[in-house]
Amino acid sequence: MDELNNYINILKDCFNKLSIEHDDNKITKIIYYANHVMEFNSHTNITGSKSMEDFIEYHIIDSLLAHSFFQNAKTVIDVGAGAGLPSIPLSIIYDNIEFSLCESKPKKCKFLFSVKEELNLNNIIILNQNVYEIKNKYDIITARAFSDMKTLIKIYNRLRKKNSRLLSYKGKLESINEEIEALSKKRDIEIISLEYASLDKERHILKYKS
Repeated sequence: MDELNNYINILKDCFNKLSIEHDDNKITKIIYYANHVMEFNSHTNITGSKSMEDFIEYHIIDSLLAHSFFQNAKTVIDVGAGAGLPSIPLSIIYDNIEFSLCESKPKKCKFLFSVKEELNLNNIIILNQNVYEIKNKYDIITARAFSDMKTLIKIYNRLRKKNSRLLSYKGKLESINEEIEALSKKRDIEIISLEYASLDKERHILKYKS
C-alpha cells in the first residue's frame, strides 16, 4: 500500500507541475499500465527499467513532458511504439485523440493489445506492420528512442498531411546536433528542452514541420 501511494503521489505531482487535467481513473490506468509493463518484462524484454518507480519516473513522466504539443491533434501515429511510449500515457490523458501505435514486432504488439483490452483504451489502434506499409495520414508523427532524424523525416514525409508535425523525443543535445548536421534542411527543426526536477538526464523534443 505504501508503494502504491508513492506511485500515486509521484503521478499527481507530475500532473500538477505540468498542468495536466487528471482524475483518479487516469492515475489508476497509468499505474496499471506501468505494472503490466514490469510483469511482461519479467519474461519478455520490453524496458530497461528494473522497478516500477524507475519506469514511472524515466518513461511515463518523460513521455508526458511534451504533452502540450499533442493536445490540439486529432490523429497521432507513434512510430516504433515498443512498450507504448509515449503513446499510451498520452492516450490516457487525451482520450479524445486517436493514437495509432505502429510496431512491427509481434511480441510487443501482443503486449500492446493486452493493454488496450485491459484498460479499455478505445482511442488507440495497434498496427502490427512496417511503418513503410502504412497508407493513412496523421496530424502528428511521433517517435521515442526509435531512429535518427534523417530517417524520421523520411517517414514523416510519407505520413504527413498539409499541416502535420513531427515530434521526436531525444536525449543529449550533443547527439541531437550530430543528427541535425546530417540534414539538408537544418533550419526547419526546432529544439525544445524538456525539464523536470526528478529527471537527471538531458531531454528534448525536436519539432519539425515542412
